[in-house]
Amino acid sequence: MKIALITPYYAPPVRGNAVTVRRIAAHLATAGCEAAVYSLDCLTAAQILEEIRQMKPDAIHGFHAYLGGRVAREIARVVGIPYIVTLTGSDVYEALADDRREESLAVLRDATAIVAFDPSVKHRVVDHHPSLAAKTRIIPQGVELPGEIFCWGEERFDAGEIVFFLPAGLRPVKNVGFPLATMAELHGEDSRVRLVAAGPVLDETYGATVLAEMVRHPFARYLGEVGHDAIGAIYRRADVVLNTSIFEGGMANSVLEAMAFGRPVLAADIEGNRSIVKEGKTGLLYRDEGELLQKARDLLQDDGLRRRLGEQGRRFVEERFSAGREAEAYRELYGWVLG
Repeated sequence: MKIALITPYYAPPVRGNAVTVRRIAAHLATAGCEAAVYSLDCLTAAQILEEIRQMKPDAIHGFHAYLGGRVAREIARVVGIPYIVTLTGSDVYEALADDRREESLAVLRDATAIVAFDPSVKHRVVDHHPSLAAKTRIIPQGVELPGEIFCWGEERFDAGEIVFFLPAGLRPVKNVGFPLATMAELHGEDSRVRLVAAGPVLDETYGATVLAEMVRHPFARYLGEVGHDAIGAIYRRADVVLNTSIFEGGMANSVLEAMAFGRPVLAADIEGNRSIVKEGKTGLLYRDEGELLQKARDLLQDDGLRRRLGEQGRRFVEERFSAGREAEAYRELYGWVLG
C-alpha cells in the first residue's frame, strides 16, 4: 500500500504533530506500507496535490481535522481516492468549538475513517456529530523506546540538584508558566529544586511573558528548542517530568517519552493525561496549585516513590504503546479503508 501523509507541521521536529508523523512514517515501512510525508509548513496545498498526483497513493492520511484534514479532503476529491483523518488535539478541543467548526465537521463527515488516540477524544467528537461514531477508530500513540536501559542515578544537570523537567512548546495551551509559583515555593523549602523547560517558542507573545517570568526565578532555566534526537539526554538527567497542559489530544508524546525513559510523571488531571497516567501507579495527577505543590513535594522527598513510578510507567508503555504496534494498527486500518 502507498499512503500519502499530510501534516500541518514537520519542522521544527519537536512539535507534537511532527513527532507523531515522523514516528508513524518510519514504522509503516516495517509494517509493509510505503509512506510519503507532505507538510504544510514546507509546501502549499497546490504543491502537495502535484506531488500526490506523481506518487499515485492508494489513500491519503491527514493529521489535524482542520489543518491537514481540509487539504486531504480537497486532494482526495480531485484525485478520487479515500482519505483518513487523525485527530491531534486542538482540532477537537478548539476548532470544533469556534468558527472552524463547520469546516472541521465537513472534513470528518467525508472521511472514510477517523482516528482518535483515546476513547475520551472519540466521545467528544461523537457529541458534536453522533453519526461519526461508526467510522472512528481508537489507535493509541506509540513511543520510540530507548535503545538501552539507563539506571536511576545517572548524571544530572549538576550534582545534587532535583530537576523537574517540563518539555513543551511555548504556547498558551501548554501552560508552561503555571508551575513557576509552585516551584518557587518548593525551592524555598529545598534549595536543590530546579525547574527546567525546553521547547520552541510557538506563540511569541506568550513566550515572551513566560521567559520574562522565568528570568525572575534563578532556579528556573529555559533550554530553548532541543532536537527530538537529543532530548533523551535531558529525560535521563531529570528526576521528575511535568505536563501542565490545558488539554491534550488523547496522550502527549512527552508523557509517553518520559515513561519510556523510566522517569516519574506529574501531570495535569485532564482527559488526555488520564489515558496513560494512572494515579499512584504510572504517575501522579494534580487538579490545582495546591495538589501540584503537595505531589511535587512528595516526589522531591521520596526517592523510592520516584523509582517506583518511573519503573511502573516504563513497563506500562513498553507493554502497550510501542511504535511498531501503532504502525501495524494503521496498516490494518488502511487495509479496511481500501477494502
